[in-house]
Amino acid sequence: MTTATATVGPTAPAPPAVAALRSWLFVPGDSERKQDKALATEADALILDLEDSVAPARLPAARDLVSQRLRARTGAAGPQLWVRVHAPASELLRPDLDAIFAGGAPDGVVLPKVSAPGEITGAARYLAMLETQVSRAPGSTRLLVIATETPAGVLSLPGYPASLGSAPAVAA
Repeated sequence: MTTATATVGPTAPAPPAVAALRSWLFVPGDSERKQDKALATEADALILDLEDSVAPARLPAARDLVSQRLRARTGAAGPQLWVRVHAPASELLRPDLDAIFAGGAPDGVVLPKVSAPGEITGAARYLAMLETQVSRAPGSTRLLVIATETPAGVLSLPGYPASLGSAPAVAA
């Protein structure tokens, strides 16, 4: 038995190839020394952490340092710079995003402690607004969603594909 396939109409061009990120290195957002050391490694991506590795009293300084790091980045040389922000359910997510986009857009945002798909779509909408403000295409800042850190997040996993569809910002 043979199977034939037919193509109707023009086919969409394949998306551009993106190099796989093999190594990710978490770095505290409030330590310039550790960030400098991390930039000297061969890591494919640095995750500048504003969440668990930063004491609450140091958060304003961490936001400033991460913003400066993003502003100082020139060209595509070096590792990608991602930022782990606070959880969507916290009061700290939007101030984190506002602060980092004041310096420039990161390559991606790590969104921790997600409990439901709506938190992802809400964060993606806010990111799109910030991207527009810095003359960047909406959806170009990728999201790495950590959906297994809360019981509600784990229980919601079966609903993620239908709820998120093909959201361009969601990388993983």
